[in-house]
Amino acid sequence: MRRGVAARELGLRHILARLIEDGNLIARLVIPLDSLYSRKDWVSRSDYRYQRLVALLATPAGRARMPEIEVERLPSGRVRLFTRLLDVRLEA
Repeated sequence: MRRGVAARELGLRHILARLIEDGNLIARLVIPLDSLYSRKDWVSRSDYRYQRLVALLATPAGRARMPEIEVERLPSGRVRLFTRLLDVRLEA
């Protein structure tokens, strides 16, 4: 989730991901950030993990080293329990 927010804040539109279903890798994908949802609705800008991700994603070499995020399909009818990644707040 922090990787997605860091990518969003740097103006990136896509992120590398691993689609997981029942604990198994289904596919490796390039996913648009605007199609992702999060269980959390905020990220701390002062969190050292977030700051490290921003520094890493800020360069092409860093993005190439970034591990893929793991994503799952949202169960139908449960979308309302999650926050769109584009709407996740970045707080101090």
